[in-house]
Amino acid sequence: MVYRPTVRYHDVFRKYVDDLNKMTSLDRNQIIRAALFTAAFSPLFHQLMKPYFYDQEEGVDVTLPQPKWSLREAKYWLEQNAEIYGQNAVKDVPTPDLQPQGEGRRIEVKNEGGINLSLPGF
Repeated sequence: MVYRPTVRYHDVFRKYVDDLNKMTSLDRNQIIRAALFTAAFSPLFHQLMKPYFYDQEEGVDVTLPQPKWSLREAKYWLEQNAEIYGQNAVKDVPTPDLQPQGEGRRIEVKNEGGINLSLPGF
């Protein structure tokens, strides 16, 4: 089953998707699917959605739904229909090993002996 929504968005988003399309081998649909695919695992997306999650019938806050896919299942964003994954040209595209990343902070630790330790990504 394939869901085909009509997406309407501001020109700044169209320009961004167009720029990504030109810079990668991905089509516009793959780019939008990749954004949806990763949003479910993004703390920033969860933070953005939280104020809008409210059960009107019960009158209480609710938690966001859990995705039915894992970050290792790139077939869901690479293909329009995940069941045909690997049956066409994108089968040679490597599936990146995606793991949720922090905010990209950099922590530097220095000791009295002059040794510097830099931990990228923390």
